[in-house]
Amino acid sequence: MIEINLEDIPKSPGVYLFKNKRGEVLYVGKAKDLRNRLSYYTKSSFLSPKINHLLSLAEKVEYFLTKNEKEALLLEANLIKKFRPKYNVLLKDDKNYPLLRIPIKEKYPSLQIVRKRKKGDQALYFGPFTSAKGLREILKLLSKTFPLRKCSLAEMKRRKTPCIYYQIKKCLAPCVNPIPEEEYKKLVDGVIEFFQGKGKGLIEKLKEEMHRLSENLEFERAAFLRDRIEDLKNILEKQAVVLNTPIDLDLWEYKKENTYEFFIVLFVRYGYLYGFQTFQIKNPLGETPAIKDVILQFYLEGKIIPEKIFLPEEIEEKEELESILCEAAGKEIKILKSSEKEEIKILRELALKNLENFILSERRREKPWYAGLSEELVETLKLSQEPRWIEAIDLSQFYGTARVGAIVCFFEGEPEKSRYRHYHVKTEAKDDYAMLYEVIYRRLKRGLEENNLPDLILIDGGKGHLETALRAAEDLDIETVEFRAIAKNIKRQPEKLYIPGRKNPMFLPRYKEVYHFIGRVMSEAHRFAKTFAEKTKEKETIESILDKIKGIGPKRKEILLKNFRSLEEISQAPLENLANLPGFNLKVAKALKENLKEFLTS
Repeated sequence: MIEINLEDIPKSPGVYLFKNKRGEVLYVGKAKDLRNRLSYYTKSSFLSPKINHLLSLAEKVEYFLTKNEKEALLLEANLIKKFRPKYNVLLKDDKNYPLLRIPIKEKYPSLQIVRKRKKGDQALYFGPFTSAKGLREILKLLSKTFPLRKCSLAEMKRRKTPCIYYQIKKCLAPCVNPIPEEEYKKLVDGVIEFFQGKGKGLIEKLKEEMHRLSENLEFERAAFLRDRIEDLKNILEKQAVVLNTPIDLDLWEYKKENTYEFFIVLFVRYGYLYGFQTFQIKNPLGETPAIKDVILQFYLEGKIIPEKIFLPEEIEEKEELESILCEAAGKEIKILKSSEKEEIKILRELALKNLENFILSERRREKPWYAGLSEELVETLKLSQEPRWIEAIDLSQFYGTARVGAIVCFFEGEPEKSRYRHYHVKTEAKDDYAMLYEVIYRRLKRGLEENNLPDLILIDGGKGHLETALRAAEDLDIETVEFRAIAKNIKRQPEKLYIPGRKNPMFLPRYKEVYHFIGRVMSEAHRFAKTFAEKTKEKETIESILDKIKGIGPKRKEILLKNFRSLEEISQAPLENLANLPGFNLKVAKALKENLKEFLTS
């Protein structure tokens, strides 16, 4: 067990790290008085078995001094994010719910769905929304009333003719039409009013405008507004008003069961309930509730921080937490204990009801069979901890073309297809190692940004492939993800296992369940990579043929690829459909069909 020399440790605020003999960080903690806090770990007879187990693995303790407790709290959060220690509370929040971004500083702002708020961004944000599909539906309906631009700034600057959205009256085409900024701003303000909970007032304004148009005998425009008013009413009927005042707040509830804690947060914006988010975390030491760590990790990851955050009970370091969140949000933030006020009481009841449902669903999802497999994985693959989240990477290409990488994800033994990812390899080098480095680097970099790194990554290959993966992780300063390489035999069955730090490979035991599980994971990665490579090759072939057809430039080619999946589909499309595509006409459509007929019959 680690020996802590208290005489060397100052009575100052700071952060301490327990490390094992390999230098890996096991636990990060913070203290108002480092000597006093670390003295706690010297009284082994009073400590829980979990803490004694942590201390038995620790080889040394390091510490950093800070000016005050607030700095210690922030440094602790940053070090936990960096090292993701096994014995700390870790929030794996990969559900970055969609936000609506309106870049109000631009001349002609657009409505953008994003997943994170950019630091220092002067755009206006609304959300989070729990359903991207639901948000897209709302924007689709709003675009009839507020026809704002849909294209990017770069696309708008390049465009010479209006796009299809102009033709269906869902965009004013500021790219080519000189629209007065004040007129466009009124449309933007209308959208902002809607998302600020002022939908009823907005409807009244539109009604006044509709009556004015009727009086001026502009019946067609009045009828158009009438239909838009009905659309807005339909949207508003689906929104739940939960507060009498239009304020922003998040309300949290949580419950502990054994080493797990379950959380729910309700998002209230402008008095409307936007939705909620639930998650489960493991509290390895279980000494104190994890809410403080969860709050910091949740809000410091690019989330919108509301003016008020309600918790079910008072927490320590409330003032320090408020100060950190104020700096992150650039406004005053208050952390409050949920009151008995009727509105808050109703929200709490709603939160607790949904939290109970979440806990029940998690219990149903529990897989006793995976516990045994998880232990086998640790033993066979020589892992430091049981892997709940496993990913496998495979590469594929066709003689140097259609070079792709693919990642599949298994959570607690089952495929999580929503987390599957594929990559077009950009590196010029043709060898496997360069391709693998790029794919792993991009995956890990995104994982750092979105706080969704897996526990284990399996790679199809040998020692060189494993070293390449480790180099990518080292270049990003990632120590929390474990890597293993699996070499297959001529029958494409897993055979050899390569482990970091070991010179020679180990043979996988065929009689164990873990062998069949690894085979299943690697086969799925191979299938996913191969399928994507085939699609990529098919697309490259289509592009190559379209490039040879006179009159089909880059823009027309892009439009065809967006609307059709194959050359056969293009050739079989009615002439009028092709002629009506943006940038096309009857002459171009005829030439395209004639040329394609030659290519397909030759």
